[in-house]
Amino acid sequence: MKTDQSVYIQSPAINPWMTLGVILLAPLITVIDVFIVNISSPAIKGYFHSTDAALELVIASYLLGYAVFLITGSRTGDYLGKKSVFITGLAAFTITSGMCGFATSMEMLIVSRLLQGIAAAFTVPQTITLIQLNFQSPTDRDKAYGLYGASLGTGATIGQFLGGYFVSSHLIHDSWRLIFLVNLPFGIIAMILAWFFVQESPQNKSTRFDVPGTLLLTLALSFLIYPIVQGTELGWPAWTIGMLAAALVLLIIFVRYQYRRGIQQRDPLVPLDLFRIRSFNTGIISVLFFFGVNTAYIFIISIYFQSGFHLPPFKTGNYFVLQTLAYLAASLWSIKNAGRYGIRLLQVGVIAIVTAFILQLILFQGDEITPWAIFPCLIIYGMGSGLLMPSLLKVAMWDMPAAKAGAASGVYSTIQQIASALGVSILGGIFLRLAHTSGNYYLAYKVALFCMIGYLAIVMYMLRRVKR
Repeated sequence: MKTDQSVYIQSPAINPWMTLGVILLAPLITVIDVFIVNISSPAIKGYFHSTDAALELVIASYLLGYAVFLITGSRTGDYLGKKSVFITGLAAFTITSGMCGFATSMEMLIVSRLLQGIAAAFTVPQTITLIQLNFQSPTDRDKAYGLYGASLGTGATIGQFLGGYFVSSHLIHDSWRLIFLVNLPFGIIAMILAWFFVQESPQNKSTRFDVPGTLLLTLALSFLIYPIVQGTELGWPAWTIGMLAAALVLLIIFVRYQYRRGIQQRDPLVPLDLFRIRSFNTGIISVLFFFGVNTAYIFIISIYFQSGFHLPPFKTGNYFVLQTLAYLAASLWSIKNAGRYGIRLLQVGVIAIVTAFILQLILFQGDEITPWAIFPCLIIYGMGSGLLMPSLLKVAMWDMPAAKAGAASGVYSTIQQIASALGVSILGGIFLRLAHTSGNYYLAYKVALFCMIGYLAIVMYMLRRVKR
């Protein structure tokens, strides 16, 4: 079948690799803001005298806003042009970062984080689609997707380091505020670069926004995530069970509604025909469980280091530099050698992460920890995620037609953020609840690690089903 060249961006004046360098700033900055809160969370909790559940909501509300509006953000890019929405989203993200930095209450911080996540949702999907539209060569496109995946892992660990640095720096009186205010100069720089080095994509004015679908999905995900966060804190009262049941009903209604819109060719929010593509299904399920582990793990280990081993924030953040270096080395190597080793590379990545968890079960005991126990665990984890993360997007998009890239990128990113929100809510909730009730951080951490190993077993099973 001949590819429709009109969907691609043709601009001899702008090198696509230059465009890639600019648009990757969006996932880098937005992922940093997921993880920069982790090491800062004890300081935020102490400043506002908040509960563990409120602390989880600071992270989960960002991920919820991110997840709910990703598909809408992607469709908006189809309608108004990717570059326009990309720059507008960066502007909104910068403004809402300032709102987080100047928050005067925990409630204001949670709401500002929700709005910050919504802004990110209109920015990041443009990145994935612009990769698809700027790179016609499958080889170049795979490398670009690999670099996108590398930016996610790099942003996660840079966020850990910066969180520790700013909380410990005392550059201002309430130094935790800097974890949000730092976005202001970087957001402005990213907008300026995008104005000059990103080519506008073709617009599709025939796109119709699925407002009822957006409302249904918003309600369903809110009813799913909020009671999970509050349930572990409050002991699962009846209203949390009721909300979860309502979430299930709303999701069923949403799927049926999307099916009817698809039959009527009325631009459903989630085109269900995407799920007829086997590689997309495999990638989506793998993403669901891997990002649930990855986001929860970094949240949990940050708290464990500070509350279980009583390490200062800056020292905790510094340890994650090693994980970043290992991740970068492994991800760059995997991007270069993905064609040679194929899916086996991702499977080795899963095995490496499980190995890192087993080592932690052995070495992370007692009330004290030495660097020599921490180093191998973080390095092996970084290497494993470096082999795995850059290629998950490539697996999902292997057989995706370019014309469907916008819708697919929105669904992919939505699942990724839902997975992260549920990971923090479920796995993080288990850890915090056990740590609070037993007072034994190692027991809580051990239970959480066993749950994460179970998640990774599902990822390994899905990767074994890949036919490449």
